[in-house]
Amino acid sequence: MEMAVDIFKQLGANESLVHQFVIVVVMFYVTKFLFIDHLQKVLDTREDKTVNLEGSAEKQFVEIDKIQKEYKEKMQSVNKALKEKTESSKNEIIKREEANYREQEKEINTFIESSRKEVEAEINGKKDKVLEDAEQLANGLVQKMTKGL
Repeated sequence: MEMAVDIFKQLGANESLVHQFVIVVVMFYVTKFLFIDHLQKVLDTREDKTVNLEGSAEKQFVEIDKIQKEYKEKMQSVNKALKEKTESSKNEIIKREEANYREQEKEINTFIESSRKEVEAEINGKKDKVLEDAEQLANGLVQKMTKGL
């Protein structure tokens, strides 16, 4: 203990040290009640809000993932339905156009056949005429040859 007293004396401490210590302790308690407790409450409130916000953010991320999955599923079903509708429309158009093509093909074939028959009849008529003329010419030639002999 003497050693502590000697140290205090070397530092220049006197009887007012006790009074200074009491003043420091009283000021500590006053500042604790006025400032430190209030500051601690503010810090605790801030920490609670940030921790709660993290939990809330996690809940929102889970909800976002759920909504995103639903959106993807809906988009896939809509794309599938749209693709099926497009395919059915495409097949319907192909059938309709193929029917039109077949009808046009029949009309063209009928026209070609009738034109072919007309041309064939014309050729046969001209052939018969040529053969008649050839026969007449042949008869005329024979007569001229028989008269000339």
